Amino acid sequence: MIDYLIVGGGIIGTFIARELSHYDVSVTLLEKEKDLAQVQTTHNSALVHSPVVITPDKGYFKSKFALEGNKMQRDLVEKFDIPALKTGAYLLAMNDEEFQKAKEMAEGAKARGVDEVCILSGDAMRKEEPNISQHVVGGLFMQSAMTVDTYTLVKRVASNATINGVTINTGEQVTSITPNDDKSFTVHTNKHTTYTTRYIINAAGVKNALVASMIEKQVPYTMIPRRGDYFAIKNPRDTPLSKITLYPIPGNVTKGVLIIPQPNETVLIGPTAKEQTSLYNNQVHKKGLEEIKKDAKRLLQNIPYQNTLHTYAGIRSSIDKKDFYIHASLEHDHFIHVAGIDSPGVTAAPAIAKYVVNTLLMQKDTLKAKHSFDPYNYKA
Repeated sequence: MIDYLIVGGGIIGTFIARELSHYDVSVTLLEKEKDLAQVQTTHNSALVHSPVVITPDKGYFKSKFALEGNKMQRDLVEKFDIPALKTGAYLLAMNDEEFQKAKEMAEGAKARGVDEVCILSGDAMRKEEPNISQHVVGGLFMQSAMTVDTYTLVKRVASNATINGVTINTGEQVTSITPNDDKSFTVHTNKHTTYTTRYIINAAGVKNALVASMIEKQVPYTMIPRRGDYFAIKNPRDTPLSKITLYPIPGNVTKGVLIIPQPNETVLIGPTAKEQTSLYNNQVHKKGLEEIKKDAKRLLQNIPYQNTLHTYAGIRSSIDKKDFYIHASLEHDHFIHVAGIDSPGVTAAPAIAKYVVNTLLMQKDTLKAKHSFDPYNYKA
């Protein structure tokens, strides 16, 4: 019998695996794709958000873990030598009403202990980023925002976990789960392999509810997948379209269309946020691309769409709840839900992992730290 079985090898599952690798327990992670981080993790904005834009009204867990995770990710990017663009972000206000909202967001952030924010005029922003729209009257500079190579981050975090004893199996999909009388589970996979485990951690992304339904009569959330379309455009080094990530004033549901420079000298423009029933359909929609163009020109002028390298769409694992759902099952308390991890999932991932292990699991199990482990070693 193993101690912990993690379902899902995206950024959340791999960070939980790394966190558990520091303790004297046996851990196996199963990922249905042939490689890690092939679904939501690498089909999003690759942003480590500033906690300024993840306000408490977005959800208690989202706000808390964005604040904690932002600090942790800055350290992890250095320790794991992750390609990253650390130029910060501007939050852009298009009129006096939005500018006042930006100022209130800055005050709220400082009240939560976020000191890395300052108020700028539109002209001051255009001195740094000449392509910013003339309609921008002002906004915020958020220094701690950055973009990262999420695939490399996941691979190196996973490598560190395996060095510290975790087993990671890719191309292996959970097909059924049987709860046992002693609170353990028997897990069956498409490879006709059977695992017996004391705990299951469900970090399956858009498949969260499907995995949970294998043992629960009533899954406590419903998946509402949101498709996000993107442009990826070449960002010339000598005359960059933008060096700094640009946010609009966020709406009630999403942060809107962003301009997101990447470490690989591209700029992502997007995403849309379209609800759909399919967990699998990540086809780019022409109408979505048209919406991006319309919204993006409010932020930035002279966007060279003729230099588009490709377009793509990602599916966010949103649920019918505002906040992340990170709780033990009400029916089987050794089954841990880590669900609804949409934005700011990349930012929050290391903080979510610590919460799952140091709070949820510590309440249920005795975890003893290993005498020797290396938290940052990895094989490139």
